[in-house]
Amino acid sequence: MLIVSQNKEKVLLFGISFNALQYVEMVESIDRKGNGGKIRHTICISDGCLEEIAEYPTKERCLAILKDFCGVYADGCYSAEFFDIGAQATRTAIYNENIVYEFPIR
Repeated sequence: MLIVSQNKEKVLLFGISFNALQYVEMVESIDRKGNGGKIRHTICISDGCLEEIAEYPTKERCLAILKDFCGVYADGCYSAEFFDIGAQATRTAIYNENIVYEFPIR
């Protein structure tokens, strides 16, 4: 699946170039005058480090976007072709639905 960043400057290939999207609450650093400390609600890709790809006004909006992402992913499907060594041929592709599992809340 391809993902386009919020500013439309990046196209990311989910599952190969990275394997996680996550909500991150970032706090801007406070300067010497006491300015800053603003909380930013972001969605980041995670592949060993975090890279921000979108920002929204609230945590709830970020979580709704992540839920939408899961819905789009679940509506897609993928195929796998199998090579039969005995027949020296490629068999018909099998199409599978993408599955999204959500851990239950306590």
